[in-house]
Amino acid sequence: MTQEIEQFEQVGDYVEDDALAQIVDQMWQSYFGHVEPLLPAFDPQEVPAPLLCASVGISGARPGLVTVLVQKAATKALAAALLQEDEADLGDDDVYDALGEVANIIGGNIKALVPDAGALGLPAIAEAPPLPRSNSRCAARLDANWQGNWITFIVWLSGSGA
Repeated sequence: MTQEIEQFEQVGDYVEDDALAQIVDQMWQSYFGHVEPLLPAFDPQEVPAPLLCASVGISGARPGLVTVLVQKAATKALAAALLQEDEADLGDDDVYDALGEVANIIGGNIKALVPDAGALGLPAIAEAPPLPRSNSRCAARLDANWQGNWITFIVWLSGSGA
């Protein structure tokens, strides 16, 4: 299901908020254009619990982690929109697969911006955000609202090669 989304300008050796916002916007238009738009927030927002977090790792000289945090109340609707299925027909596995695919799409496009990036890992789903490496920093973040629920996209990159 992953499609190539045009690569965005790389600035130095890190990903900026604007690049992440463009990637998310294009992903949203491609896969969720038939539903309510994603509304970016002006200030960081905490995704209230309960939540689900999909994450995908990037290996290489600058390892990283791409995370997508979603209020649990919105996860089934998000999966139904992505899969274009009725919410009532979806189980937990469908929700996890859909959230993993969103993280994978974003992660693949972020990987294209990271110099000397290695492989993209498999998506993982958890009920809490993963802990980034101790030498990682938040390189980019986008907080947005969809149907009254918060969704946060975060890119963590290591400060140096691992």
